[in-house]
Amino acid sequence: MHKILVPVDGSGHALKALQIACDLADKYGGQIVLLHVLAGRRQAGELLALPVASMFSAKLKEVLAAVDGKLAPVPDSVRKAVGEAILKHGEERVTRRGIEVEALDLESGDPADSILLAHKRVGATTIVMGCRGASKAEHSSFGSVSHKVFEQATCTCLS
Repeated sequence: MHKILVPVDGSGHALKALQIACDLADKYGGQIVLLHVLAGRRQAGELLALPVASMFSAKLKEVLAAVDGKLAPVPDSVRKAVGEAILKHGEERVTRRGIEVEALDLESGDPADSILLAHKRVGATTIVMGCRGASKAEHSSFGSVSHKVFEQATCTCLS
């Protein structure tokens, strides 16, 4: 079966990439494989501003708002809850389309490296991802996440 890896970070670009991946899976009989890499550099305010934040539980929104007010780092447990909510939102969108979906376990670390490892682990034939993520810090002198993935992946990549 054609496996399409879709890294999701809750951003609008990731949601558009997921829609394109669903269109491909629908047309060519593929399966969507979702991946979320925990947001290590994002502030609570950035997480609350994500398009998928409306799907967060009231308690999660409350915790994020409290952390945002203190300008403290987002605790690991909260980052995990955000990641799980983002994956759940992605699963629901794919399932509504009647497409087979698998959500991988949450990852942490370098997003590009995590995506490349997941691509090999699941045998993805295509990676569809947004080229601008939720974090403004993703771009550096070393290049963006999507650039690194597209340069090193051994499958078709779409952005």
